[in-house]
Amino acid sequence: MKRSNSILIGSGFLACMAAPAPAAIEFPAGTEDFESFALGTPASAIPDWVIVNDTPGTATFTVVNDVNGNVTPHGGSTKWLRINDVEAGNVQNRFYSGAVIADVDPTEYGWVFHVNHEIAPPAPGAGTRPKLTIQHFDGAAFANTWGVDFTSAGANLIVLGSGGPAMSAPLYSLASPTGIGDWIKIELRVSFVTNEVKARINDGAFVSLPIALNVTADKKVQRFCYRGEGTNNTNRMLVDDIEVFVLTAVPAVSTWGLLILLLLGTTTATLLRHRFVRAIA
Repeated sequence: MKRSNSILIGSGFLACMAAPAPAAIEFPAGTEDFESFALGTPASAIPDWVIVNDTPGTATFTVVNDVNGNVTPHGGSTKWLRINDVEAGNVQNRFYSGAVIADVDPTEYGWVFHVNHEIAPPAPGAGTRPKLTIQHFDGAAFANTWGVDFTSAGANLIVLGSGGPAMSAPLYSLASPTGIGDWIKIELRVSFVTNEVKARINDGAFVSLPIALNVTADKKVQRFCYRGEGTNNTNRMLVDDIEVFVLTAVPAVSTWGLLILLLLGTTTATLLRHRFVRAIA
C-alpha cells in the first residue's frame, strides 16, 4: 500500500514532499489490508478513520497478527484489526472508515471483507447486535443502510435504518468452517438497478434482500462501519482486507487519465499528419 508522494516539478527536478498518508479505501476501488501498520497501532491512526470510544478496558480497535494468541497468517495476510468490545453497557463503541465518494450516482457497488470470531457473539436475544454496516450520508449525517449482524447463532444479512424496511436473512451458522477461529470471507453487493442488497460467504451462493434507500440519502457517499452499541453484546472479532469497488454508468476518468488520452490523441494525429505529408510529397 503506497503511503508517500513524490512530485516532479520542471525538467529533471524531483521534489519529494511529505504528505498525509492517503486513505486505502477510496473511490472507485481500494483495499485496507493493515499490512503497513505496526502491531498495536490503534484504528484511530488509519488515515480518515473515525473512532468512537476506543477506550482501554471497554473497547479497543488495534492492529494485531494473531488469532486468540496463535500467530498464523491467512492467505497473504500477516496483520489485521482486532475489535475487542468488552463493554456490556449501552455505549457507542464503533469505528468508521473514511467516506467513499463517487463522482456520479453509482449503479452498483460492493464490499468484501474477512472476519474471524475469537469468541462467540452475544445470544440472538441480547440487546442490540454487533454489526458491520454500510452507511450513506442522509441529510445532515451518515445513517446505517445495510450490512451484517452477528450473534452466537451465526451471522445475518440485514437492511436497516435509511436502507428500507427492516429485514434479515441468515448468512452462516457459527460452526466449522464458519465457526470460532475460522476466517470467513463476506462479500456484500448493492444494486440500485434491481434495488437489492445481496451477500455471500466464502464465494458461495448469494442471498438477497430488497432495498429502498431514503430519497434524502446520497447514493454517491458511503462508508464502512462497525457498530458495537447495545447492552449485553460484548464481542471480540478480527476484520481484514476491507475492499470496496464502485461502478457508475459513466466511468470516472482521473486527471492523469485525461492527460494520457490527450497525449495519445495528439500522438495519433501527428502520425497521421506525417503519413499524409509523405503520401502527397
